[in-house]
Amino acid sequence: MRNIFNQYNKMNSINTVILSKDSQKILKLKDLLSKYCTLNITNVCNNSASATEILNHSSPTLLFMDISYTGVLQDVKKPPFIVGLCDTIYTKKVKQFLKMGFFEVFYSPYEEGELNGIMGKVLNILYAYNGGGATDSFFREEGAQYTFGDEQGRTESLFIMGTRNEESSRIFFKDVMFLSKVGNYVCVNFTDKTKRYYRSNLKMFSKRFPPSKFVKINRSIVVNADKVMRIVKNRVFLEGDEDFEISRSFRKKFKESIIK
Repeated sequence: MRNIFNQYNKMNSINTVILSKDSQKILKLKDLLSKYCTLNITNVCNNSASATEILNHSSPTLLFMDISYTGVLQDVKKPPFIVGLCDTIYTKKVKQFLKMGFFEVFYSPYEEGELNGIMGKVLNILYAYNGGGATDSFFREEGAQYTFGDEQGRTESLFIMGTRNEESSRIFFKDVMFLSKVGNYVCVNFTDKTKRYYRSNLKMFSKRFPPSKFVKINRSIVVNADKVMRIVKNRVFLEGDEDFEISRSFRKKFKESIIK
């Protein structure tokens, strides 16, 4: 499977346009986006007219756009994936942005972990519909959860976008035993005892896993509820004899998840 994704990365660039008047924001965004090997910034615009012409002429895959330019959308013939750039969290307006055609909203201070989540979703969809070659591939959004259908049926999974120094990879939820915090990294611990490390914080990273299955039991551990074998007092035992302490503040939610 990894070879397939590597081939997709090499053969399919994600052409991207940035629309903003803020030069500092553009520089930061370009720096963040430069870490993705599949992404190619084709144009940077600072006004609606030039953006409309470029979007209609080149039909890019991805557009990062200040939310003040929403008027551009009505003149674009083939809308790309649109990520709105927002300096303030307008909770009440998020649904409005999505109805207008936004794919996601990227908030200041524009952190790398949040961008990884957005890019992972984009590539997840692109691979399922264009790169995989399978007619039954699909995706479904349930909060931060995405699913992917392969030749063996519908299997829940998550695609992690690679950077210039790291390969892209797909994580199948059924193969994950638990997530653990290791310094500035999150370690994904699999049932076969292998591990993968991703530069992120545990809170942000774990949001991309289905909350009904992956439950936090303390500040450093998120376990797959399907792998729980037994609970003895304040400790949880997983398959393979892994065991961890359940912190007091997480006990109620954890037990409720297990009962379900």
